[in-house]
Amino acid sequence: MQLGWSVAIETTNGIVGLWTCWMGNSIKLFYPLDVTIPDEIIMETLNVTLAKPVANERFGRRLWAKYYSEKLEDCGRVWIEQEASHSNGYHLKTIRNKKLEEHYCGHDRTNTVWTYDFNFCSETEPEAPNCKEENIQTYREKFVQLLVKVAKLVGDITAVNIDSGLVLYTPETLVAKGYDVTSWKEKEKKYCYAQDENFEIILKSGNSLVSWISIIRYPSTNELTAESLIKRIDSLDSAEVPINFLPLITHFVEQERIYKDWC
Repeated sequence: MQLGWSVAIETTNGIVGLWTCWMGNSIKLFYPLDVTIPDEIIMETLNVTLAKPVANERFGRRLWAKYYSEKLEDCGRVWIEQEASHSNGYHLKTIRNKKLEEHYCGHDRTNTVWTYDFNFCSETEPEAPNCKEENIQTYREKFVQLLVKVAKLVGDITAVNIDSGLVLYTPETLVAKGYDVTSWKEKEKKYCYAQDENFEIILKSGNSLVSWISIIRYPSTNELTAESLIKRIDSLDSAEVPINFLPLITHFVEQERIYKDWC
């Protein structure tokens, strides 16, 4: 899976999660508020440094976030923030007792480490944020490495939950793969549950764009590595059902233009 997936690692002291945007231009890591992660771990893992204010047309100098990358070849830097009060909230999903649980992250519920969400770099602001997909995706594996490191600092790892974001399975494909599927409905949403000796799977009905979201859970321990998790994510194919992204792309391009003008 390349776009829109998320991971929730269960530990003995809470959930540590990673969210990726389906547009490929944003990555966010969440961990409990009572946990302190040293700057050195973040900087070493993500290959960034403590940022300094840079040229800005509106304010003269501006510190966009806590950390930044080296200057990019095309324009700007990748800026990364760490904060206990994030501007947005997200729901990470886990499976418990054959049911789906949602964990609210971001806002003031968790610490958040995130790549800056909008492009502001230009000829007059050559060090401002650049969040083009090709730049953010170079941090994909680094953020997974940070996810695993943080999870081990939070507590003992007990399980990993992977949310496909896009369509991975449907009830029909699970049956075709030989699973015994249990179905039910709650608050206008349909759910399906299946399991084998290695995995639990829950499908949650989506919308006209994404018909079913797949959540996969498997037991794990502190032996978990970033390499094994990346291999697992990459082994899942979310291209089974074609999706028309044009309406959403148009919407977010317009939102980015509005936000840039406002800032």
